[in-house]
Amino acid sequence: MIPRGRDTVPSFAIVTAAVMWGLWWIPVRQLDERGLTGDRSSLALYAAAALALLPVLALRRNHGLRLDMPALAAGALFGGMLVAWNHALLVGTVVRVTLLFYTAPVWATLFGFLFLGDRPTLHRLLGIALGLVGAAAILGAGPGDLPLPRNVSDWLAVAGAVMFAGSATITRRVGETGELERTFFAFALAALMALALVLWLPGPAPPSGAAWLKNLLPAALVAVFYLIPLTWLLMWGAGRLAPGRVAILLLFEVLAAAVSAAILTDEPFGPREWIGGALILAAAALEGRSAPPAAEHPEDA
Repeated sequence: MIPRGRDTVPSFAIVTAAVMWGLWWIPVRQLDERGLTGDRSSLALYAAAALALLPVLALRRNHGLRLDMPALAAGALFGGMLVAWNHALLVGTVVRVTLLFYTAPVWATLFGFLFLGDRPTLHRLLGIALGLVGAAAILGAGPGDLPLPRNVSDWLAVAGAVMFAGSATITRRVGETGELERTFFAFALAALMALALVLWLPGPAPPSGAAWLKNLLPAALVAVFYLIPLTWLLMWGAGRLAPGRVAILLLFEVLAAAVSAAILTDEPFGPREWIGGALILAAAALEGRSAPPAAEHPEDA
């Protein structure tokens, strides 16, 4: 799908966001090594991002801020996905977590059948089958074993995929909230969930006050100059392209994660993961091909 004409800039925005998401594991693990261990890094990142957006929301107060339940539910699911994704990247292998997260199109298609009245076309049924077989190939431990998540990172990656699909389904059902509001809700609710996990889950002793301050600055810089731009690029580009093109361009995330992990880590990645990954990516690409075209954006008309 080579971008042409007015699709070029939005397509480049999506590819850039996908590559940045594929490299997201690097700052998350760096913050963990500096002392913001576990969900503390998520708390710092998403709280800083939400606080950074508050002045922008204040400047746009005349536009109103939607606080209805569907918007909050979609934001809660997206925020939960962000926290699960970060935790999985810290305790699991980068490529395996990324591939299991890419079962999201399978869950989104299933939710579309169940809640939105989507028609079960042959292409979409084949995509579901490929995605589920691919996930089973990655998760299967041996002959006779059920292909279920085997550790915390597997469960979190799959849960993140389901939550992402649920958030997208709610958005499709009730119509889109503004890009800025959706982003703020997701970051604020992600910070609250990360705080709950920090207080609830056992973990290493919290750093001292001085160490907290020393680590909060890099977290804030990552939030403002990495997290917010990549989220905006993704939402801006997705609002101006057909869903199918977006789904296929987002596969650059897997490429970025795989290449960076191969260079910077010694994490194992065997034949089972290669086969399962190929099937999952084929399912995502097939779903992208079968997705309906996007409505023309007013600014492009």
